[in-house]
Amino acid sequence: MPKVSVIIPVYRAATTIATCLDSVLAQTLDELEIVLVDDHGFDFSMDKARKRLASYTGSKTVVFTETPVNEGPGAARNRGIEAATGDYVAFLDADDTIDPNFCQALYEAAQAVDADMAFGYISFDRPDGTSEVRHNPGVTAGPFTGKAKRRYLQQVKSYFTTYLYRHSLLTDNDIRFPGTHSAEDSCFLLCSLLCAESIASAEVGYHYAIQPGSVSQRRDPQRWSNRLASFGHLEAFARAKGLWRPYRATLRLLIFKKGWLLAAKDFLKNNLG
Repeated sequence: MPKVSVIIPVYRAATTIATCLDSVLAQTLDELEIVLVDDHGFDFSMDKARKRLASYTGSKTVVFTETPVNEGPGAARNRGIEAATGDYVAFLDADDTIDPNFCQALYEAAQAVDADMAFGYISFDRPDGTSEVRHNPGVTAGPFTGKAKRRYLQQVKSYFTTYLYRHSLLTDNDIRFPGTHSAEDSCFLLCSLLCAESIASAEVGYHYAIQPGSVSQRRDPQRWSNRLASFGHLEAFARAKGLWRPYRATLRLLIFKKGWLLAAKDFLKNNLG
């Protein structure tokens, strides 16, 4: 069984998929599975991916799967979770890359304390070659409950791709990306953090390529309502899992700051700007 499955949604990434795959094939962790999810971009992305992988002869395994129709990155990642067989899963966008030791460093950090999740940092890489590194909040490796979880959630960043997630954490708790198209990644991360009982970290980076005209920068009049729907899903999930009461003050603050306030900003930007 692979130690880590790297899930890559593929949609209109013909110019970047080879570089993305190169960063996964270069991983120092050999027991690794690459899960490519075709989200039907109707370009040559998957052809280029298959061509790049055709000459690979190493120990890493490759799984090809697809969504029924174009459904967006959240649904594609959900399909990847279903297809993955690794002990842990990571999420990599097809225009981004990861450090060569990303999977190994996070896997070993998680194994050292039997963690449900482990995280690194993110580097925002600009087209001009400059970059900006940002870190998740600090944490003590080991148990992740009570005050430690509240403290982390109060400072949490929505860098969900910087984490490894224990596969069974996701499947046992039915954690998936909601069918919204804004803040679905934040909702997924927060649901995972709520259920995680142990956590770890390592100084290793995910490289986010800033692309002009990316989805996050396009005008979307419904982004505000989709954001609220995502945080509504978070509240419903927490209540269903019996996690609302112990963390309700922190969750209410999160929903207000990352849900309502940012939804208002989205509305003004996309509908009145």
